Amino acid sequence: MSLIIDRELHCAFKMATAAEGKQMSEVLIEFIEQYVQEHRPKARPAAKKAGRA
Repeated sequence: MSLIIDRELHCAFKMATAAEGKQMSEVLIEFIEQYVQEHRPKARPAAKKAGRA
């Protein structure tokens, strides 16, 4: 994955993660996992197949 962000935001994020002793990628992965968990589409019920009666 590649991401282009504003230089100031990148530096601020890098300083914030470093202050917590974490890598930027570690924090991004945690965020993505949490986001997917909260926004994952609900499973659809299986479609009924038309068959002979």
